[in-house]
Amino acid sequence: MKTDVFISGGGISGLMLGYSLARNGIDVLVVEKEAKSSIKYKGELLQPKSLEMMDRIELYDDVRKHGFPIHTTGITELSGDQVMKHITYRYSVVDHPFNAALMIPHETLKELIRQKAEQYEHFQYMQPAKFTGFKETGAIKKTAVVVGREREEVHVSADFFIGAEGRSSPIRNILGIELKETEYNHYFLTVTFPRPEYLTEGEMVVRDHYFLGLFPLPDLKVRTVLLIKKDEYKQMKRDGLESFYRCYTSLKPELDGYVQKVKSWKDIQLMIPTRHNADRYVGGNCALMGDAVHTVHPMAGEGMNLAIQDAYTLGELLSCMYETDNLEPGQLKLYEQVRKPRAEHLSKLSHTSALAYSYWQKPWRVIRAHVLKRIERVHTLHYKQMLNVSGLGIWKDTWVDRFVQIGLLPGFVLPKVKGQERLYTENDDHPWKKEEEE
Repeated sequence: MKTDVFISGGGISGLMLGYSLARNGIDVLVVEKEAKSSIKYKGELLQPKSLEMMDRIELYDDVRKHGFPIHTTGITELSGDQVMKHITYRYSVVDHPFNAALMIPHETLKELIRQKAEQYEHFQYMQPAKFTGFKETGAIKKTAVVVGREREEVHVSADFFIGAEGRSSPIRNILGIELKETEYNHYFLTVTFPRPEYLTEGEMVVRDHYFLGLFPLPDLKVRTVLLIKKDEYKQMKRDGLESFYRCYTSLKPELDGYVQKVKSWKDIQLMIPTRHNADRYVGGNCALMGDAVHTVHPMAGEGMNLAIQDAYTLGELLSCMYETDNLEPGQLKLYEQVRKPRAEHLSKLSHTSALAYSYWQKPWRVIRAHVLKRIERVHTLHYKQMLNVSGLGIWKDTWVDRFVQIGLLPGFVLPKVKGQERLYTENDDHPWKKEEEE
């Protein structure tokens, strides 16, 4: 069997890359080992940069129709029953056509991309089919070995091989690419249930060691995430669903009557947050995307977005390589050059957010609430926060920023912003196009 690009993994990133290549006339084969959709929770929050990239490849309009927009995220810090601080972060501080996020059910998004891809004759999809290795041992691979539905072995020759298989990526293991991993001192419980009509923006409620995130979905549903201590989960299950309900209604009384729609622990997924980053993204004529090279703590809602942005960038680069008839594997380094610094920056941001909620002693809670409120009130800090979270640009914190955040310096010492500073440009997203023009 022959194709131009072989993709192992039929998740969001694998399908999006397949779609991107097929629409540009490049033959692509996507193989997915799972016969059915996964019941595990996967990302549902699309950040503005992902939406902008989807718009560039004619996916956005269809995605928007099936999603629910998020313009703000509110954080309520409680001390007992008293509100200690209420903070609101607004995407609109960034002056950009895509200055809102979008919630969409993961499987809805996945199916939408697959259907769009299947409109092109250059797109092929095998499910279930599992990549098991390469016939070659050298740096340049020519033939992938795939085991199909009937346990038959299929040999697939291609110019490029892409690993989008997730954390346990076989292609990454074959390439000998290592991961640096981080673990955390808490778990998350996540579940979707009906929501009140008024709940139309992102909300987070924090008290003691509990953190409850609420993110509205279409059809009057809400995706929820509850942070708990590691040792609480087993006890909570022993105590029954009433203990789960109490956590929700004590933090957000308005959810009484809604959270009880969850009737079984089988509907509630335990998430064990981890973080890892690969030391490189490419090897020979192979490249890796998504969880194969990075996972981030779920606090900032970035995991699926990093995978989508990987797929977009790699798709644009490969399309340019085929268009210019330059299939030199060394060109793949440009993909790593664009994506690795961005992913690592967002990984650090997510890690910092995780640490902020990993300690629940009162002095720490007071400091955290104070810093978050300062970021909201000081416009430059608010802008930098949302620029980074949105993925539309990158502006790293300085020591001066830190001093302003804790109140040791006034906000006016920071540069004034108008809303478009440090946004990524077309050249930032596609440096190979600039090289061609030169």
